[in-house]
Amino acid sequence: MSKTRVFVSQNGDYESTPTIVIVKDGISFEDFMKKVAEKMKVEKKFARCFYITNGAEIDDPDDLMPEDKLFVSEGEDFKKKEDVGMLSGGLSAMAVGATSLYSSVSTYAKSKMSEDMKKKVESAETKVTETMAPVVEKAKEVTAPAIDWADKKLDVASEKIKEKTDEFMASDTYKKLKEKVIDPAATKSKELYKMAATELTKVGKEGKEKMAPLKEYMASVKVKMGKEWDEKYAPAVKQMYEQAKEQGKKTQQEMQKTWNEKIEPIIKAKKKDDEPVIAEPVADAD
Repeated sequence: MSKTRVFVSQNGDYESTPTIVIVKDGISFEDFMKKVAEKMKVEKKFARCFYITNGAEIDDPDDLMPEDKLFVSEGEDFKKKEDVGMLSGGLSAMAVGATSLYSSVSTYAKSKMSEDMKKKVESAETKVTETMAPVVEKAKEVTAPAIDWADKKLDVASEKIKEKTDEFMASDTYKKLKEKVIDPAATKSKELYKMAATELTKVGKEGKEKMAPLKEYMASVKVKMGKEWDEKYAPAVKQMYEQAKEQGKKTQQEMQKTWNEKIEPIIKAKKKDDEPVIAEPVADAD
């Protein structure tokens, strides 16, 4: 008779360490709910079960897969995760990630063990979980006030940054900057990229094994760009050539990414340097 290991928490509890429950094939839903309560050591009569990931309800334990993460309730509907602060949310995500990673490694390791050794390891895991759960909960209780305080400070700072960003985006300075620098630079970037990509297609038309040497490609791009060429472009153009030579079908996407990340900022900076500084109008003093 095969068994399936799942992780179960009470409905809405996204923070506590889940309880490990071993589910035997053919177990009834009612017996599964009883076993969950026993493992959690709570005097509750669970009546419903949900997948944590999407809230879908389960009514047959045979549908469970190894490592499924579940919520159980006494009858209430699935509880979605409420908004949490940046710090507490990040810590929670790290904890979930660590648990998931251990689970994957453990599952693989046990697949290579004998049944007897597998049972011993699962028994040890269950004991460690039961022993550490109260310790973890106590640590959360002690650190919660500090984390809440930090979250509030981060929320205030984040809101202020957003306000300042929105204020700048609506300002005449940004509008002028967009008109004189950002939009022209983006247009010029697209034009120059098209030239570089066209030349790359030309020198590589016989296949990547017969591509023209890098020097020939660089020379072709320089000629095409003429006075627009800048030696600062050379590293990114070289990277485009190497990507075309090594990556086949992914070439176009990777070349575009390289261009956007390494050359477009240079073009924007050049455009910005060419433009006079635009100051916000200052109101007359009373």
